Amino acid sequence: MSKKDEKPKLTYLDLVKHMKSKGIKFEITSEKEAESFLESRNYYFKVTSYRSNFTKKDKKYTNLDFAYLQDLAAIDAGLRRYLTDVTLAVEHGLKVKILDLITKNDVEDGYTIVQEFRSSKPHSYGRVLSYLKSNQYSKDLYKKHHKEPSIWVFLEVATFGDLSQFTEFYFHKYPSKALRRIVANLRFAKNIRNAAAHSNPIIINLFSKNEFIPHPTQALVSEASQMGIDAKLIKDMKIHDLVALFYLHKLLTSSEARSHVSNQGIDKIIARFNKHEEYYAAQPALIQFKNILEQLIDFQLENK
Repeated sequence: MSKKDEKPKLTYLDLVKHMKSKGIKFEITSEKEAESFLESRNYYFKVTSYRSNFTKKDKKYTNLDFAYLQDLAAIDAGLRRYLTDVTLAVEHGLKVKILDLITKNDVEDGYTIVQEFRSSKPHSYGRVLSYLKSNQYSKDLYKKHHKEPSIWVFLEVATFGDLSQFTEFYFHKYPSKALRRIVANLRFAKNIRNAAAHSNPIIINLFSKNEFIPHPTQALVSEASQMGIDAKLIKDMKIHDLVALFYLHKLLTSSEARSHVSNQGIDKIIARFNKHEEYYAAQPALIQFKNILEQLIDFQLENK
């Protein structure tokens, strides 16, 4: 028997019945409203992924209404948009930092370093040039510069991942205290950037064994301490990577940008979390995650 025969496609009514069999209630959101939601607002696999935040007894959820899943899906969508803005600010700040270092480096002409990177990281270099070529808004840049791009052109179109690779490459060529801490955080911040950019749920599997880091780096432990976050908590992969991202944001952006990020976080993320805080009163992991988000956001305004 094939897997297709084992698990037939379910109608929206069937999906609601399946959720009810798992203990999910439809008291705040009715069954009909849930069917309509799944049909036009969000899809079953994503919205039900948030059930991992709730406890089970005898294989059934004990305190979970479908409305809680809807609410978490909305919070998470807002959080991903917010984190995308944070990563874009980090990306811009890092480009400014690298270009400043190269501009002030008397032994670099802005062209040779790109060709050295090409030899060292051909796949990354190729991705950037391929993007430059295929981007409808960059045709003039490609036509003029593809044979020997300058660092200014190259970084203008580099993705976060390729920018990270170039930063590591430059750091190994010219080690500096300024870049050491940046490099130590980049690959972890990139995990958050990728999850947000690809619309992967963030608020799932919180503090679970599936996302456990037994030995965080000393740099991350130190950064978490500055934010008032217990070292034990950054053994959670998401908290660990969020610490890296917000540390980079503070390191690479202006006070105006940090103030904006803090205000947006309080007004749009924390306030939205608190809208139905009664839904999560019995879920300590969700409360703890919200509290850590507040610490990360507040850190942007501290003079450290």
